[in-house]
Amino acid sequence: MANSGAQAKIRCPCIDCLNSKTLSSNVVRIHLILKGIDSSYKTWVYHGEPVPARQPQTQYDNYHEHNEGIGDETEWEVPEDDNQLRDMLEQSIVGGILDDDVDGLPNLERENVWNFEKLFNAAQCKAYPGCAKTVLAFVVKILHVKVFKKLGNETFDMIMKIIKEMLPVDHEIESIIPWNIYDAKKFLRDLGLGYIPIHACKYDCALFGKENANLENCPTCNEPRYKVNDGTDDEELRHPVDGQEWKDFDEHFPDFAAEPRNVRLGMATDGFNPFGNMSTSYSMWPVIMVPYNLPPWKCMKEPFCFMSLLIPGPSAIGRDIDVYLRPLVDELKVLWKDGVRTYDASTEQYFTMRACFLWTINDLPAYAIMSGWSTKGYLACPICNEDNSSIRLRSKIGYLGARRFLPENHIWRRSKLFNGQFEDRTRPLELSGEDVLQQINLGTYPPFGKHPNRSRKRKRDEYENNLNWGKKSILCELPYTPFLNLRHSLDPMHIGKNICDNLVGTSLGIDGKNKDTEKARKDMEDQKIRKELHLKRRANGTFEKPSAMYTLSPEERRLLQFLKIYQVP
Repeated sequence: MANSGAQAKIRCPCIDCLNSKTLSSNVVRIHLILKGIDSSYKTWVYHGEPVPARQPQTQYDNYHEHNEGIGDETEWEVPEDDNQLRDMLEQSIVGGILDDDVDGLPNLERENVWNFEKLFNAAQCKAYPGCAKTVLAFVVKILHVKVFKKLGNETFDMIMKIIKEMLPVDHEIESIIPWNIYDAKKFLRDLGLGYIPIHACKYDCALFGKENANLENCPTCNEPRYKVNDGTDDEELRHPVDGQEWKDFDEHFPDFAAEPRNVRLGMATDGFNPFGNMSTSYSMWPVIMVPYNLPPWKCMKEPFCFMSLLIPGPSAIGRDIDVYLRPLVDELKVLWKDGVRTYDASTEQYFTMRACFLWTINDLPAYAIMSGWSTKGYLACPICNEDNSSIRLRSKIGYLGARRFLPENHIWRRSKLFNGQFEDRTRPLELSGEDVLQQINLGTYPPFGKHPNRSRKRKRDEYENNLNWGKKSILCELPYTPFLNLRHSLDPMHIGKNICDNLVGTSLGIDGKNKDTEKARKDMEDQKIRKELHLKRRANGTFEKPSAMYTLSPEERRLLQFLKIYQVP
């Protein structure tokens, strides 16, 4: 460059340009750092070095003839679109560096240069052996098709999966090509082909960029940058934030609610056999934490849930699960009281993030293990608590009184078809978190553990105040537990499946799933209800079970079978 004189632009001798392009000295310096100089360019005839007298003049001509067309728009080794993409990439990266700090180019961090060189070389790799297209051209074109044809992200990922299975890609190239929408956008963004979103005032007064980047209000009209409240209160539960429990928690702890980055957690756990349906008896309990500070379409997805504990088997853990929950509860205490120092990438600042536990999500057996309230016996319903309506049937305990939960003017309350009586009772009183905690503290509970020397027999007077509580859950140690009215939630998947199985099994009379059994008919006879459904004794001593209105006849079953196989265009 010292021999190039005071020219505004000079030829670039890098391995790609090969003296066919005239660029500024700063850009040439960047090219040489990133790509290196052409090794065949011995005599710098384009940069002021004189041609030796003994050297034939044809050397320059041979060099120019050998490299003719290289780097031009008609370059034959690289397709036209690949060449344009490469030029755009170079201008984006080099231009960005020059705009930031022209004088500081010699002091660029070498690690950043190496990282870019690695990405740049990867982008220039062929998509597969024998292919004329580069990885960069492939990614740009496939993203263009996605946008042009309005393909969804899931569809794009499925197409990329098929391409990955079909192409003869080696392991090295496979690690370079982005195979999903997230990696594809990141691939282009890391190469400088991304975009930077800039907020604007809703009245088009100004942009929130540069000196206005950190403002919360428009510098011209003082309009808030963000919407104050875009939520709707139409009594529909789309997200836990719409629930009453979330709102009550905000009222009790306004300082926690004032920081939107504080995390609210749910806990889900259940036992499973890792060996499948084999004869081996084994029960393992993963404890999954679910963060609710995400939109509804993300907060319950697998990538955003994390396993905080894995309780091994082989036997079911039962009420002793509290022993294994100790590390998790201790961390929840720290997250609530002190919080943790966390980096916010959006604001590029650190803040103290706190977290709280809202509820558990389980099926009914795991509900009993986590809460401590047994879901067996006369007091099995945790909602009814002491105010229950259970009765003893011939072979089990029946839980009646469901009509209590209907509105007071509901027509079914005035019907005697259910049990021969009207239903004028109100629904059971809902206990608050403080009421439940007081109830638990009145009881006496055995210590945790299954040591063989420990007696498991209970004395009636020792546990008479326990109601159906079998322990004081370790979750009661959390300081905000008295303010949690919904501490445990039931998994609707299991409940819905059981209800559907019972309805279908009873309607179709499926053995093993039919609840309309002879014992059920005898229970109705004992209760003196539904006389038309009582068993009728035949002359030979056997019993006839009258058909109920909810039982499908053979003709109706054939109609359902027809509807099952019927297909419409």
